[in-house]
Order: sequence, then C-alpha cells, then structure tokens
Amino acid sequence: MFRQLLLQIGGANIENLLPWRSCWRDIGLEACIYSAQVIPAQVRAWAQEHLKSEIIAIEPVGGGRTATISAVYLRRGEPVVLRYVSIERWGEIGRQHVSCEALGCRLMEGSSLPVPHLIASDPDGSRAGDYANLTTWLPGRVRLGPLSLDAIDELAKIAVIIHGTPVDDDHRPRPYEFWTPDDLEVPSWTSRPKLWQRAIHLFDQGAPPTRNGLVHRDFHPGNILWEGDRITGVIDWAETSWGPADLDVMHSRANFVMLHDLDSADAFSDAYRWHGGLLDDDHDAQVFWAISDILGFLPEPTQIITALIHHRTDLPDQVVRERLEHLLMITLGEIRH
Repeated sequence: MFRQLLLQIGGANIENLLPWRSCWRDIGLEACIYSAQVIPAQVRAWAQEHLKSEIIAIEPVGGGRTATISAVYLRRGEPVVLRYVSIERWGEIGRQHVSCEALGCRLMEGSSLPVPHLIASDPDGSRAGDYANLTTWLPGRVRLGPLSLDAIDELAKIAVIIHGTPVDDDHRPRPYEFWTPDDLEVPSWTSRPKLWQRAIHLFDQGAPPTRNGLVHRDFHPGNILWEGDRITGVIDWAETSWGPADLDVMHSRANFVMLHDLDSADAFSDAYRWHGGLLDDDHDAQVFWAISDILGFLPEPTQIITALIHHRTDLPDQVVRERLEHLLMITLGEIRH
C-alpha cells in the first residue's frame, strides 16, 4: 500500500536504497540528495530527549518525494537515524510505516543480524507531533553491481534467519499486503498481453494456504549494507509483516532478475533452501507467489525500482521491462531457463 501511494504522488523513493550517508558517498549519489526537509522543532526536541549528546545537525539522507529519512549528527559519537513522517501528509499509512519499522527492529533485537537498534519510537505522534522513529546508524554501503556467489550466499543466510525468528502471538506483525495496483491491468508496454492476462487470472484465484511467519516484506539487495562480501546492515523494516517466506524470496528473485540476471536469482533461492529456508513445495503455490510479486511491479517496473537503477545506465526502461517479462514467461512455463 505504501509503495503504491508513492507512485500516486509522483515516483519511487530513494530512501529505501540510501538510509545512511556512508552509502550515498560511496556510490556517488550526492546529486540525488533533494532539498532539505524541515524538521519541526517538536520532532527535534523529541529526538534530543532520547540522546545523550547534543544534536548539532539534521540532514536528509536519500530523498525522493517522501523525504522521511534524516541523519542526525551529534556533538559526540556516531550519528543516528531519524524517520520523520508527517501525519498531515501520510495519515494512517505513515503511522503503519513507522509502527512496522519499530516492531521489526524490536523483533530482531538480540538476533545475530546487524539490524538497527530502536532508540525511540512515537507511532502515534503524541510526543513528537508527527510519526517518528529514532534508530542507530550502521556502517557499510549498498551494492548495485552484481554480487559474488559468496555474497549471494550470505544474503540467503540472512533471509533464513529472519524467517526462522520465533514470534509469539502478542507481538505478531500485521498480515502482509499485496503490492499489486488496485486497477490491475495488462501493462501498456508489453507485446505479450495474453501472458499478462494469464498471470492476472491466476492471481485472482487467491492465495494458497502457505505457512506464514515473520517476513521483512521488502527484502532485496538494495536494503542490505555491505563491507566487501560481509553484510553490515539489514535495513528498512517499514514493511515488516506476517506472511509466507515465499514473499521475500520471490521479491529478491525479481530484483535480481531486473538488476542482473536469472542466474543470480536462482543462486539466491538455491542457497536459501540449502541453508534450511522453507518454501511452499507445491508447484501451483510457487507460481502464485512468484506472480504476485511480479504483478506488484506494475504498471511500470522502472518507477518502482528507480532508486536501484538510478546509476545503472546499462538498464534503460525497456531492458528492465523485458527482464521482468522474461521472468514471468519462465514462471508460467512458456519458456525454459
């Protein structure tokens, strides 16, 4: 829902890719930084209440049209990260975004994963005046180029750990939501309308009874920080949900295909299973979950992954579309890999 709203107000957002200053410096995205959002005095005061050192500056990190992530610089110590979401602008969706991120961080607290520590959260805006989270800073950078097999293996291990995290009923996150447009239609850019009509028909049959558990729900290489082939951060928990692990795996596969190739996608899902990850073993269920994610990139995949391909000049719109359609053809058995 949140991602679809971004499209409605004018484009994808860079914040999912670039939560930390070290990232955009390393991959040369200074030109992508938008004009600074104004952090209300009440939000700044709320943040200061939870910090031991004086705030000396707050600067937007990433941007896009949401402009909800800022780096908070302190007189002493490392910076922290502020997610400030205007109640007036985002309403219930903004509250959900902040609440999910806070819950995701709490659920992973004490795990072996490098996840931001939640310093403070105001999911109803009663103290900060708007929805807000304050989290620790993590080192590393986002990698936009192809990943080595060792790196893909590390990414798969991370996914298995997330999906294996026990969650009691009292702390279960909200049920997952599909990211398909409300007015789901065959994309205007395709030369294979019957392919997409078939996918939409299968999706309309409804989800299979696949086992649910904790899912990141936006798990893909763009939400991972690295130092070499070592993962230093698993970020952007704003879509934390309760649903099938297949959602995260299929989302990663689609991103690998659009950014790189099908071999990388297969390497990821193979490594996921190798490390004990559990996916629905029913073929029709596998097709459904793959289709549900592919359709979530409509009507225009390049608008969904704008931040990820911003500096990939080798990925014009048509290439991204063709790769996504190729994945759909393989999923539906129209061609063999």
